[in-house]
Amino acid sequence: MDGTIGSPSEMVAHQAPRLPSLYRLRLRASNCYLVIGDGAVLIDSGLREEGRSILNALERKGVRPADLNLVLLTHGHLDHAGAACEVAAATGAPIALHAEDARWVSSGQEVPAPPITKWARVISHLLSVGFVKGRIALPLFSTDIVLGDTEFSLRKYGIPATVLHTPGHTAGSVSVLLEDGRAIVGDLVMNGLPSLRLKPTPPIVAQDLSKLARSWRLLCDRGATTVYPGHGSPFPSRSIQMKT
Repeated sequence: MDGTIGSPSEMVAHQAPRLPSLYRLRLRASNCYLVIGDGAVLIDSGLREEGRSILNALERKGVRPADLNLVLLTHGHLDHAGAACEVAAATGAPIALHAEDARWVSSGQEVPAPPITKWARVISHLLSVGFVKGRIALPLFSTDIVLGDTEFSLRKYGIPATVLHTPGHTAGSVSVLLEDGRAIVGDLVMNGLPSLRLKPTPPIVAQDLSKLARSWRLLCDRGATTVYPGHGSPFPSRSIQMKT
């Protein structure tokens, strides 16, 4: 034998598949995420009027408007869905949102999620002030792809990932689980502001804490290893425990 491992074509065939690139785009009040594989998907969209900042960030990552395949919203709150219609209009990408949150958004109502800490009650009061509320209110928009409770694959959009229904923060919250264990979770958990704690914690507003804990357990059981929250920096899933 001459020590040759194999032909170039054989070597390529045995290489591990290329993992999608995941970029955290830090906005004024939250994170959104750009996932690039064989296609490009944007997860969440910040506040209203942040569309141009997002589009500029996509361009810096080499994603032209026509290259964006989907705008997926983890839930329908104003700091995660605010610029969805602006980005969708500029790119032609459809907007995906779970039915439970889509019905509130399409009627122009706030998606319910009561405050569960004193600090959250302060924030909720400030956001209810007329001037502030008018500046940041969620624009009325309709959902192109209405998600349900069953798993939704992102493979047709070029990303080897699954969208899981993870209610608790809101009834229609979802998380995106990539095949390598990276999980983009919206406000299922948070890390730092606005929780005022310097470690990963449950969100400061939630519709159902028992469902929140079950959703967290689902993600961990499905192999989530690194968590990418809507607020704060990524962290290992083992950093937080929730009572079920």
